[in-house]
Amino acid sequence: MLRIIVEGRVQGIGFRPFVYKIAKENNLNGYVRNMSNGTVEIVIEGDESNIKNFIMALKDKSPKLSVYNAIKIEELQDHGFDKFSIIESGDSSSSKEFSIAPDLSICDECIKEMFNASNRRYAYFFITCTNCGPRFTMIEALPYDRIRTSMNEFAMCKECYKEYSDVYDRRFHAESIACKECGPKLTLMGRDGKIIDGDPIVNTAELIDKGYIIAIKGIGGFHIAVSAIDSSAIARLRKGKDRDAKPFAVMAKDVNTIKEFAIVNELEEEVLTSYIKPIVILRKSESYYLSPLISELHTVGVMLPYTGLHYLLFDKLRSKVIVMTSANLYGPIMIDEDSVRKLYFVDYILSHNRRIVNRCDDSVVKVNDDYVSIIRRSRGYTPLPIEVNEYAEEPILAIGAHMNLTVSLYYKNKIFVSQHIGDMDNIENYMNLNDTIRYMCNILNIKPKIIACDMHPSLPTNRVVDDFAREFSARIVKVQHHNAHLSTLMLESEEEMIGIICDGVGYGYDGNIWGGEIILSDGFKRIAHLSEQPMIGGDLATIYPYRMVASILYDVPEVYEYLSKRCNAKEIDMIISKVRRGSYIKTSSMGRVLDTAAYILEIVEKNRYEGEAAMMLEAVAINGNDLLRLEPKIDDNKLDTRYILEQVFYNKGRIARKDLAYSVHSYLARGLSYLAIFHAKQYGIERIGFSGGVAYNSIITTILKREIEKRGLSMIYNTRVPAGDAGLSIGQAYYANNNKHLLF
Repeated sequence: MLRIIVEGRVQGIGFRPFVYKIAKENNLNGYVRNMSNGTVEIVIEGDESNIKNFIMALKDKSPKLSVYNAIKIEELQDHGFDKFSIIESGDSSSSKEFSIAPDLSICDECIKEMFNASNRRYAYFFITCTNCGPRFTMIEALPYDRIRTSMNEFAMCKECYKEYSDVYDRRFHAESIACKECGPKLTLMGRDGKIIDGDPIVNTAELIDKGYIIAIKGIGGFHIAVSAIDSSAIARLRKGKDRDAKPFAVMAKDVNTIKEFAIVNELEEEVLTSYIKPIVILRKSESYYLSPLISELHTVGVMLPYTGLHYLLFDKLRSKVIVMTSANLYGPIMIDEDSVRKLYFVDYILSHNRRIVNRCDDSVVKVNDDYVSIIRRSRGYTPLPIEVNEYAEEPILAIGAHMNLTVSLYYKNKIFVSQHIGDMDNIENYMNLNDTIRYMCNILNIKPKIIACDMHPSLPTNRVVDDFAREFSARIVKVQHHNAHLSTLMLESEEEMIGIICDGVGYGYDGNIWGGEIILSDGFKRIAHLSEQPMIGGDLATIYPYRMVASILYDVPEVYEYLSKRCNAKEIDMIISKVRRGSYIKTSSMGRVLDTAAYILEIVEKNRYEGEAAMMLEAVAINGNDLLRLEPKIDDNKLDTRYILEQVFYNKGRIARKDLAYSVHSYLARGLSYLAIFHAKQYGIERIGFSGGVAYNSIITTILKREIEKRGLSMIYNTRVPAGDAGLSIGQAYYANNNKHLLF
């Protein structure tokens, strides 16, 4: 008799029925069951050759959504089973292993049934099976059984129970199984809670087509939907959300519809249609016809329908594309009707009565060259762990920094990453952060011994760190911001590398603001960087780029005259006076350089949302050429950034704006590549990595790759974790495990 423990993504994806079938095919007896730690236990006995065939089938014919991390086999004395069974879940709470499928987009078989008029689930919005549907957003505890999910509130009807109990049925132990008779129900209501008579989906489609704003309850929270061609409705939505310019994501009926307004390559189509169904950042095409109020950039974020409700809605809509943005103001995505009713600009609410246990926003990705870059790792990814080779003996909790927050738990060889939490700018997000940490620690049965965080001394999240450190009696490891970004690259490649880390803001060891760094992975030694520039006003300088213009080009008379006409002359005088006195913080930030160039070229006046100026500069540069052709000026391992900004200023009006914008990208990318390549040769290193928020910039990434590879070196990207601050907690956890001596 053998006892087999299968670790990985093996619960909630039809794994036990698969085991049952191959056991029966090989005339084996025993049982299979889920365990509370997320593994599956299999006990089999029978003929030796049949057992070998079973193990081969287990390895080679697994369900398409399963992922094996390990298969552990031990021999036991025969028990004398007379059949093979699927039995109730077992307890293994002492073991700290965990894996469960994330929320999965609706499968083709369920879509086919949903549109089949003779099927009993015809037009049922919550149709699911073992191959699709919600998991993470409805689970309260392990093992993954219906009783421990929010679906436990819905008693199965006889027909559903029959399917649920039939091992040969596609819905065998599908914990989200439901139908019109016994499952969640849809309701359309006004903001006052009054129910609207008629078919909720038909009515919702008509209201969207007429220009109304509708809040729609999904699997991980509410979306707000309007027609993507109705500028009047979108303008009202922008005013209501106090979101002047940040792009909205849209949902399109199908891939062919997307190709009517965006450019889609083969890899992008593959990602769009995957079971994750993330928002994919795509280039607008020349035939782009959506409202200009959706995105001012050269790109638009697009996703495909991923629930039965979405498909049914598009079947009734005249609009083939709708805005689908998270229902919130500044806090986390809303998950209940009472919260949504407070959004005064929402006209109607389409809701259902399945409780959302874990809120979860849509994931966001971008294809750069030939790889997928994750911007926001949330629905479809969470709670899948990231496998690493470094072993963590003590559990580590990492809490990120301030923007685009996620939290991570690192134990043994896995890093478990939370869904997107957001920016720590309001009490609601802090409450969500605390709730998320507690949920992860409870469901994983982990008590952290080390807490990793950003080393910035005045981040608001420091209080959360201190509170949990006291609660868990944990030690604190403070991680330099860019070292955390470099650590995410080290998850991609364990070989020594030179890291180019570029972003907007990161507190440096010298008390200044870093953001254009070249770091040696061995010892995390800062070996080069962008030249340091004055940064007057702290956060004000990140919002208003003219402050950086005045600080960097303070002694250029023409710049003073230019700024005095566009800005408050007294404020410019104050900034210049501080620079001359040496009364300022220094910054090597790439983000601030890009902001400055965008202002000089009159592309933006201010950053209305994080990274706007840099992204608008990229949008202008996308069809440009490097007409300046400047040789990067490098002195004492510093790339001179004032030089390129001066040249942009003096050539403004003489060279096309798109070409100057491209020249900025080219100068910075080539300069950084030269510095990194020089040091790679000096240290005998063959790999150069690129991370940080600027790594999402396709122009800079492409130029870096070209320069690095033509010199015979390898370029390393973030492919498993976000390159931006959404990946910081992952990098912090990895760094802390290897630098536990750096305790605070």
